[in-house]
Amino acid sequence: MPSRTFFLLCLASLTPALRAQVAPVFRVAPSDDPVALERLLVVGQPIENYRATDALTGTKTGALLADLPFMLNVVPRELIEDRRLVFLGEALDNVAGAQRKPGYGGTQNFGAFIRGFDSGFVTLRNGFRDFGFYTLRDTANVERYEILKGPASLLYGTLQPGGITNTLSKQPLAQPYRRATFIAGDFDFYRAELDAGGPLARGLFYRANLAYENAGSFRDGVENESVFFAPVVTAVLGARTRLTVELEYKQSKYTWDLGLVRDPLVFALPISRFLGEPAAKNDVQSVFGSSLLEHQLNSSWKLRQNLSAAYSGGDYALRSPLGINPDGRTVRRVAYATDERSENYAIQHELIGTFATGGLRHQGIVGLDLNRAADAYNFLFQPLAAIDLLAPVYGALPGAGFPLFANESTRDGFGVYVQDLVSVRENVKFLFGGRYDSVHFKNYDRLTRAYVRRATDSAFSPQAGLVYQPTRATSLYASFSTSFFPISGGRTASGKFLDPEKGDQFEVGVKQEFLEGRLGATVAAFWITKQNVSTPDPVTPMFRIQTGEQKSQGLELDLTGALLPGWNVIASGAYLDATVSRDNTFAVGSLLPGTPRLSGSVWSKYTFLSGPAKGFGFGAGVYSASKRKAGLPNPTWWLPSYTRLDAALYYARERWSLQLNAKNLTDERIYNLTGTTIMPQAPRSFLLSASFRF
Repeated sequence: MPSRTFFLLCLASLTPALRAQVAPVFRVAPSDDPVALERLLVVGQPIENYRATDALTGTKTGALLADLPFMLNVVPRELIEDRRLVFLGEALDNVAGAQRKPGYGGTQNFGAFIRGFDSGFVTLRNGFRDFGFYTLRDTANVERYEILKGPASLLYGTLQPGGITNTLSKQPLAQPYRRATFIAGDFDFYRAELDAGGPLARGLFYRANLAYENAGSFRDGVENESVFFAPVVTAVLGARTRLTVELEYKQSKYTWDLGLVRDPLVFALPISRFLGEPAAKNDVQSVFGSSLLEHQLNSSWKLRQNLSAAYSGGDYALRSPLGINPDGRTVRRVAYATDERSENYAIQHELIGTFATGGLRHQGIVGLDLNRAADAYNFLFQPLAAIDLLAPVYGALPGAGFPLFANESTRDGFGVYVQDLVSVRENVKFLFGGRYDSVHFKNYDRLTRAYVRRATDSAFSPQAGLVYQPTRATSLYASFSTSFFPISGGRTASGKFLDPEKGDQFEVGVKQEFLEGRLGATVAAFWITKQNVSTPDPVTPMFRIQTGEQKSQGLELDLTGALLPGWNVIASGAYLDATVSRDNTFAVGSLLPGTPRLSGSVWSKYTFLSGPAKGFGFGAGVYSASKRKAGLPNPTWWLPSYTRLDAALYYARERWSLQLNAKNLTDERIYNLTGTTIMPQAPRSFLLSASFRF
């Protein structure tokens, strides 16, 4: 089914009642209650002191975090600005049990290892699944970054068991607001942002975020230029209905950089060493559009419908290091010329209720989810000369190539789910639910002109949890959750397609408030098992068998809030033991890549609220992780441990502010894993920013 046809069917699936609500979009009704209007336009409760009290990702209903039987982290806009984060993945530094995973030559900065498992570059944007290697994201339009730990298939379908990240975008404002920010930093980094919002007419409100970036890099020959634009409009269609439509567009022209090869020899090199070609530029565009229609049926029930469409693609010039030759000096390389695109469409119908039955209070949701992911790519293989590891000389041109593979693939998903948060008593909550998923893959090989279809994969994913609150400030919880992840490729020797990977998790924890609610802490222990992991068939290695199993268990701590007025803090710590528990290739006990056993962070900011120093502030952060394995099978060497120190100075008046951020003050050498290589983090660097409200 062509993507356009699928999207039109999604639109046609609107129920008659909801279609009636869409019809008068241009007949905007006024709202006479400004307080109610403010609440209508706010996503979640306001965040003070870095501490969120509710979240959308865990239940889609905005439940209080204290009532949820699992760990959910929120990185708010305030922290993103205080740390001056320009890459989304940097937000993971403040999340227990999570590590950055850069990838695909510079397009993604939001990949993650969570609780020992690779999230696979699948993430959420306003609750919509964001597939593909090519998506471009920008922090300019991020209001919250929520990280749901453990399996999350109940609400979001096919996912890895470690967890999922969800980016919530900025929403329209009821009052006029305009703010410009200018940022300059080391390595020829320049960036400008504009954030504006307010009323357009009675009952019509907007928000628009723009960003332009022109940057070099600490990596030799690597540079980037990008443009970002994100408008959103909300129409209040009477007292019970609102419609929000938003768009994100980003274009980026950048140098393809996969980092360094996985070999301990690279640790002796300067982190600026670039093994690609500076002339290999990529021009990539990413577009995301969505609509949210909400209608309050009565005091208890609300209908919500979400539509989304996303496109990412462009022309790529890939120059990739493969490995070090036996001479220990030169690096094998390969080149690809490729044009690629990724399209994603989704529609969600949801019925949300807050009601009482027989003395029980319910906060529930029933949903239907239809989605399609369509990818197309043409890879032209081209030989490329090796490069000297110690004294690189650039300028090599690719040789004559040949088509390596050219495919068009689609993934059609259907899901239906129900979840209910039940208050059995004032201090006893029970969360339960389940989801049925059906996923079908289809692939067309352009070179052989053949279709490959596979049988539909389906699964039921249950979830249950209990919360007991002995006091208003304490929540004790226990939960069980599951995950479901179909495998699009690979077969057994008998020709059978591989079964989906499945995961389950047990989690127990305690959530505690201190200092009259200004400070909150969560301690969680968890046990995750991932099954049906495919391994090479020992008899016919070109095929696969699914005897593999991986386990992760650990302890996490998060602390967020205010120690004193003006003194905010966010801290985290984790112990993880993520290993291969059954395999016919990798040794049992092998550590899963990219995951330190011990990691922790603390960031704190103090602002003078009165006196002659009013408006001044300073911040400091420490981020640390133990050594990590670089792959499976485990090499005999490790990615080194690190402790990074960041700091910041602030000065603000009514309409303007200045900010100086220092990152990696001790010039620590830090390395992250991509899918196939090692990517260094930036050395000591400084960012100076100025913001003006007008």
